[in-house]
Amino acid sequence: MLLPPARHNRTGEDSPMQPDKTRLFAIAVLIFIALGVIGGLLNVAWTYMQVTFDVKVSAIGVLLVFATTGSLIAAFGSGALIGRFGIGRVALAGALLVTAGLVGVALSPAWAALVAITFVMYMGRGTLDAGMNNFVSANYDSAAMNWLHASWGVGLTVAPGIATFIIVTLDQSWRVGYAVMAAVALVLVALLAATRRRWDAPDPPPQGDAPLPARRVTMRETLGQPVALWSIALFFVYGGVEIGTGQLVNTLLVESRGVAQEIASLWLSFYWGSFTVGRILIGALALRLDDRAILRASTAVPIIGTILLVLRGPGVLNLAGLVLIGLGLAAIFPILIAQTPGRVGRAHTANAIGFQVGFAGLGAAILPGLFGLATEPFGLEAIGYGLLINAVALFALQRWVAARYSAR
Repeated sequence: MLLPPARHNRTGEDSPMQPDKTRLFAIAVLIFIALGVIGGLLNVAWTYMQVTFDVKVSAIGVLLVFATTGSLIAAFGSGALIGRFGIGRVALAGALLVTAGLVGVALSPAWAALVAITFVMYMGRGTLDAGMNNFVSANYDSAAMNWLHASWGVGLTVAPGIATFIIVTLDQSWRVGYAVMAAVALVLVALLAATRRRWDAPDPPPQGDAPLPARRVTMRETLGQPVALWSIALFFVYGGVEIGTGQLVNTLLVESRGVAQEIASLWLSFYWGSFTVGRILIGALALRLDDRAILRASTAVPIIGTILLVLRGPGVLNLAGLVLIGLGLAAIFPILIAQTPGRVGRAHTANAIGFQVGFAGLGAAILPGLFGLATEPFGLEAIGYGLLINAVALFALQRWVAARYSAR
């Protein structure tokens, strides 16, 4: 993957910081790959972890609630922390929490300890995530943001293979996988510590201009902007489509339509894989196409995909629907994050990104739950219709926000 150049400064010339920011972007990519691997380890490791701690398979729900809560707290508070301490220090603190959490998970003596450590680790993950999103949105274009999030998909894709190799091929405990990632995280901590002052270094002002004074904006001030509130709502709706598809479609296919579990799992792999492929492709297309055109197409494609999912036709239609949903959604989150400075203003960017990431997580938790509740009176096919309604809402809300609050 080619590293993108840093944005030009106001004179239109390359900033002297460009080589430095290219190196920092490479570190950000490594961080997102690592975060993807860390999140993906649980998909395989849980089968063995629940035996170690003598809990039911369903106990993963408790673990995920604490993980999500930790991420949300970090996301909501990240803007204030970045405004006070800067991206470099906040990212370093987040990496330290992730590293300590990985060590703690690898050494956890009991279930209660694992739950508490996971909460802390995901607070670090949310902080680190917000820091990298803020840095890339401030210094690069939407192509770079797509590549950054594609790197997370790369980590998520290779994680099951890493866990399987350690647990099955090497016949080692699931704890070894977390210990290995703790060592990787420690390297990232060293990189962040060595570069912590560079993440916030501004481009020099044009000759004769004085630097703009920095002022910390409160969360209340950011939430006082209608554009910030509508952007938060947009991310909330987005989270429901992305995670709702990943969490609920397996139940729809297997229990309602009689698809074999092996086939349904393979189709879901295509869904998640289309995210990574889509973000890599959009990262290249974003250099040539307007972000607004990409968003118009991207929000329309999931509607087509969910329609194919609703149709009870040949299985290939369901597979095509999942792939289209994944490809359509791939560009939306990165481009909307990249547009945040132009939409809300740089002073509000750190707060806004924290809120947007946090509400995407809330939407991912609440909306799929509502679709699940709808299956009780309406049957399992309500899942497909719920996702279709969610996709239409995403399309309409994005169009409305884009028309009313264009990114500058």
